[in-house]
Amino acid sequence: MKHKDIMKLKYTIESIIRVDYHDLDDFITKRFKLEEPYEFAAIEEMPNDLVKSINVCKEEFDKYDQKYIDAVVKDKRPKLYGTRKILCHLCNLGEIPAGEYLIDVSW
Repeated sequence: MKHKDIMKLKYTIESIIRVDYHDLDDFITKRFKLEEPYEFAAIEEMPNDLVKSINVCKEEFDKYDQKYIDAVVKDKRPKLYGTRKILCHLCNLGEIPAGEYLIDVSW
């Protein structure tokens, strides 16, 4: 087979943001001055030795997502499955970059 006959592989190069869940817990706890420490593994019901992918972007929240964020800011108590909303809120504020976040959970 001649070189010009070789098929070209199509691909894209992407970057990711990899975060340890302990670092994420500390960051969210301090940023929102939570009454109790943020617990990513518990809030997202994550087992040990897994990585969770979260697509973080600037977005307009619907009234339910905004109500969730308002409760975190006011009540200092996040509820289950809210990490993506919190990260997108921080992205909207320009505090963290948009991108694919890989959260490593291992204890």
